[in-house]
Amino acid sequence: MSEPGNEVKREAENEQVISACMNFVTAENANRNRNERAHTSKVVRLLELNPLGMTLPEMAGGPGQVKRIKTLRPLLAEAVRLGIIMPVSQRAGHTVYRLVKNLGPR
Repeated sequence: MSEPGNEVKREAENEQVISACMNFVTAENANRNRNERAHTSKVVRLLELNPLGMTLPEMAGGPGQVKRIKTLRPLLAEAVRLGIIMPVSQRAGHTVYRLVKNLGPR
C-alpha cells in the first residue's frame, strides 16, 4: 500500500509537468509574437501621440521620406488587419488612420 502523502506528492508533480507542457512556447512562436508586438507598437506609438489621426506620410515625417513610408506601409496594414487601427477619412489625398480606442461618437 502507498501512503496518502506520497500520492499527493505524485499528483503535484504530475500537475507541474502538465502545466509546464501547456506553457511551452516554441522559439518560432516567441519570435513571431515579439516581431508582431514590435511592428504594431511603432505605428500605435505614433498614433497615440495624435488622437486626431495621421496619414502615412505624416507618420513617416513627410512625403519625401519614401523609404520610411515603404517600411511603415506593411506595419500599418497588419495593424488594420488586427483591428487596432481604422481608416476614417482622407486628408490631402491620403487616408487618415486612427486608433480604434480613440474613435468615439461623432
